[in-house]
Amino acid sequence: MEKKKIAVLVILSILFVAVVGVLYFSEKRTVYTTRNVISVTTLPSPVLNGNVSVEQAIENRRSIRQFSNDSITLDNLSQILWSAQGITDSEKGLRATPSAGQVYPLEIYVFVGTNGVSGLQEGVYHYVPVNNSLEKIMNGDLRGELSGIANNQPWVEQAPVDILITGNYRKMINKYTDKELSTRFVDLEAGHAGENIYLQSEALGLVTVSLGSMNEEQLIQSFKLPENENPIYIFPIGHPT
Repeated sequence: MEKKKIAVLVILSILFVAVVGVLYFSEKRTVYTTRNVISVTTLPSPVLNGNVSVEQAIENRRSIRQFSNDSITLDNLSQILWSAQGITDSEKGLRATPSAGQVYPLEIYVFVGTNGVSGLQEGVYHYVPVNNSLEKIMNGDLRGELSGIANNQPWVEQAPVDILITGNYRKMINKYTDKELSTRFVDLEAGHAGENIYLQSEALGLVTVSLGSMNEEQLIQSFKLPENENPIYIFPIGHPT
């Protein structure tokens, strides 16, 4: 009889764990595989002859966390996005930053606040390098939500524009099967793009700061990013005070 009681308890325990497991996984995060494109904006072509030398931009570059309320121009936004991931050789598909094996695993998103960019509505956009355009994927000024996800760093909400860089580690692993090496390659490439954002912003008279502190899972869920993309960097960008 005692053995039967023990057996019943074991069965009940297994059933309890199974039910809890089903409930847990059924409430697991929603997996997004594609982006919901609302509209497309063609960006101005980048300017290839600036007024500030590379040396000057390197010397003057600083991390700034204070921004004025002035909006930036669509030309400036286009220039910065091009410097991060824009096409520099259309025949070979080469981009502004080097990529291991020409995999190009990075994706660039732009959070535009109200009156953040002249001629562009507030919302969240995805940058498409191949035709230098923006795909709008969410409506509204969502800088405040992004700031909360970035551990309440206030400058994320204060800047007129925030650039988010994500990395597709799986895409790199498909080229280089070594997971550790592939992860390093993606992170290094994000660093290349980030420095270009810094220098291009400086050359345009704008300021920025690189941020890596954020809740990645919450960010993916809140802004419905494809599940194979990992958030790496946030760059608030604007005019200095």
